[in-house]
Amino acid sequence: MNRIICGILKMLTFNYYFQRKRKNTLLILMFHQVNDKKTTFYPSMPIAAFKDLCYFIKKHYSVIKLSDIDAHFSKTNKPAVVFSFDDGHYDIVEFALPILSELGLPFNINIDTEVLETAKPQDFVRVYDILNNTEIETYMNRQFLSEPIIINRDNPMETENRFTHILSNLSTKNKRTLIVDLAEKAKMKDEDYSKMLTLDDIKYLSTQNVEFGSHSHSHSILTHLNRDQVHYELDHSKKILENAIKRPIKVLAYPNGIYNTEIEKMAEDVGYKILLRTEDKITHIESNKNPVKSYNRINQYHQSVQEALAHTYKILKRK
Repeated sequence: MNRIICGILKMLTFNYYFQRKRKNTLLILMFHQVNDKKTTFYPSMPIAAFKDLCYFIKKHYSVIKLSDIDAHFSKTNKPAVVFSFDDGHYDIVEFALPILSELGLPFNINIDTEVLETAKPQDFVRVYDILNNTEIETYMNRQFLSEPIIINRDNPMETENRFTHILSNLSTKNKRTLIVDLAEKAKMKDEDYSKMLTLDDIKYLSTQNVEFGSHSHSHSILTHLNRDQVHYELDHSKKILENAIKRPIKVLAYPNGIYNTEIEKMAEDVGYKILLRTEDKITHIESNKNPVKSYNRINQYHQSVQEALAHTYKILKRK
């Protein structure tokens, strides 16, 4: 194991300096949960690992806001980083904010605004919460499944991928029906769902070094909705956030990173200027006078700073 770690670190050092020499590169690091809960499914990034990563990034990169990307690269070709959070978990306030504030680092939060109404996380996270907080071993629902899902705690990624595939192909209504049924069969308690940001938390964070964006309203897969539904998801979320913080919302992070050219055009028409994809790629900034910009983000779910950087520089890939 030590030999493997040493090999990773050697490759990491080489790749890091290789990337550092590349001009006009932008890393948008995407986080969801930062806490020390020991969960099997969809694990959080430990607080210490997040802190180590923040110190590393501050030492070697310019940390900027999404709205400052054009201004930064118009003045310099030095690489930059944006810290980005999706969904709106409360541990942003509890654990991430103190570290980022101590280091003077700005960051972005993208909210699926339904969480402000329900106080529960978006549907995919609800599934992980149920699996992490109950002892359910199999799940069957003949309305949506042809065979049972075996809850494999030895290979959680297999189970995560199965649920993600099923939920991604259901309508918003059917997706919610399945999750309510799963919660009932697993005997899930409401208090065991992940704690989410409230409207008051949003207002407080707006006084910090935070730039908000939309993650749609209900975190529905936008390509599975009709035009009216997509417009509602994008427009309603934007209005809720703008009413809360009294500032324009120009950032949209696609739910599950899924979009098409029609969704992109609708987002532009609603008034979004920065569109965030989920492609685990470093973005190479080029001269682009289009007022609407799209950027890649690199998912950060790792248990150590070494793993996080190795994934970012393509030494390790999520299986």
